[in-house]
Amino acid sequence: MSEEIELKLSLTPEAFAVLPGALKQRGVRFLPARRMVTTYYDTAKGALEKKGVFLRLRVTGGKIEQTVKTVGDGGVLARRGEWNWPLKSAEPDLELAASTGLKVLERRARKGGIAPRYASEITRRIAIVKLGAATLELALDKGLVRAGRRTAEVRELEIEVKAGDPGAVFALARDLLAMPGISIGFATKASRGIALAEGAQERFLRAAEPRLKAAMTPAVAAAAILDDCAAHAAANLQFLAETRAPEAIHQARVALRRLRAALVLLKGAIPPERRHHLRREAGWLASEMGPARDLDVLSAGALKAAAPPQALAASYAALARSVERARRAARAAAVASALSPRAQHLLLDISQTASGLSGGEGDAGIAGLAAKQLERRYQAAMAAGVGVEGADVEARHRLRLALKKLRYAADFFAPLFPKKAVKAVKAELKALARLQDSLGAFNDAAMAPMVAARAAKGTQEGALAFLSGWAAHRAEAAWAEAAGHLARFRKAEPFWREAL
Repeated sequence: MSEEIELKLSLTPEAFAVLPGALKQRGVRFLPARRMVTTYYDTAKGALEKKGVFLRLRVTGGKIEQTVKTVGDGGVLARRGEWNWPLKSAEPDLELAASTGLKVLERRARKGGIAPRYASEITRRIAIVKLGAATLELALDKGLVRAGRRTAEVRELEIEVKAGDPGAVFALARDLLAMPGISIGFATKASRGIALAEGAQERFLRAAEPRLKAAMTPAVAAAAILDDCAAHAAANLQFLAETRAPEAIHQARVALRRLRAALVLLKGAIPPERRHHLRREAGWLASEMGPARDLDVLSAGALKAAAPPQALAASYAALARSVERARRAARAAAVASALSPRAQHLLLDISQTASGLSGGEGDAGIAGLAAKQLERRYQAAMAAGVGVEGADVEARHRLRLALKKLRYAADFFAPLFPKKAVKAVKAELKALARLQDSLGAFNDAAMAPMVAARAAKGTQEGALAFLSGWAAHRAEAAWAEAAGHLARFRKAEPFWREAL
């Protein structure tokens, strides 16, 4: 097995056209283009993909190569296991694939049941770059990913470490990001193919559970969490740029909030200057996308659910048009922020910080620290909930934020607790999620009139008055639901207490 270390850049058509010439001026020359047809194999239900394993056959000229890859680790700078074999025929050799020792492939070698699922048709140009002691391979790709009749275009530059320090990738990527139309890419050809094969209209990425182990030092655990946050943010910023989908904005903001929470939870493991920089930049980007998220929530929620009387129908329709205009403008601003050099450098900063973390001599494992941090977040949430039943919207919002911080900590650290506690952990996380959701519904309803009023800019007072009344009623109902979840949350015994 070899390890593939790679960073991907996404290119607009304009950037793709000028990049070879720009690099030629710097002494980088691409070899003539080669056409590659790559077919990915799996079961009908995606058994390999579910285990993070990919089996493909690539035909380049007269050569056929079989490759197995794992989903790997890392964030923007991905690290994947890779096995390659030359073949004489364009049919997968499952016995060779099983020699990797991956159980899912051993099972397929016994049972069979795989077939072509999707394919890519790519024209690739290769260049080799020397940066200090590092050797990098640049692969400039253009083509299609295809599943049945569905296709997706690909224009990207893959930067792979062939030898030397992987840090050289970051230096080259920062240089290239200065060019218009180049941004961090995260979607792989395989992920695009899976989405096409499944008929998925959306490719946004939800937060993954960090693969932590109790014996990890805080620094190693911090690296894993930062990489996951970088992957979560990068995937959704790319999806936002390509589609402007509302869920991409939401997931990108979740990634940035999780990052900020992690930087506090593990602050002792991260150099202060890096920690402060990442918190500041993540806060900036999240706030840049905040107005778009607020208007998305309003448009899909209160504005759609409220049914005004006929006498206000015209005013309400005009308010909806004002909200939609503001929403389009806010989304355009969010996309511009996502593609800005500042945001793109933040993604590199997260991954580069993670790559520089390692455990020090004598460092204790992460489990003890995790339990203490969970308890601290829990006590903060309990304190925020004191007297909240009779408090104002702002106090209830503070409770919601405290619970979010607890939820992020629980999501990060849940894998560290014994298997016998897994059911309890999952049950408590679900209960916490329900409480958060109901508080979120309360907050959305309470904020709806203010967000709508900003969009209306002093007009449509009748429609706004109706919306305010509807929102107050909805907020009261949401709070009643939240209060029930809060009462149950207060009675539950936290799953981490035994580790304290």
